[in-house]
Amino acid sequence: MENNRKDPMRMINEFFEARPKRSLLGNIDEYFKQSFSTKGFPLSMEEKDDSFLVKAELPGIERENIKLTIEDGKLVITVKGEKDAKESLQIPPSALVKNLKANYRNGVLKVVIPKKPSTEVKID
Repeated sequence: MENNRKDPMRMINEFFEARPKRSLLGNIDEYFKQSFSTKGFPLSMEEKDDSFLVKAELPGIERENIKLTIEDGKLVITVKGEKDAKESLQIPPSALVKNLKANYRNGVLKVVIPKKPSTEVKID
């Protein structure tokens, strides 16, 4: 009678010889990229000493197809074109919204939102 049980060492060797195409972590990363991907675009905010700098990567988008608005304390960036997209960021309470400036060069939209003057009193 033939023994149907495999040798454990042989099973381990077979596993490592026939490695999966992707690692476990690679599969997890791929799941989250697919499951939660948006139609949007990369958007970030960086705090500087006297302002906030918002950057949006919009390669191939014409300036005329980009719209900036302030809605409910958020900076909203809307893009019209082949792929319509809309992203928003909460504006920090220390921002001075009425003086914001924006420019668009080489596919990157930059919005500078100045900070309100400090109310900190320096002690001598």
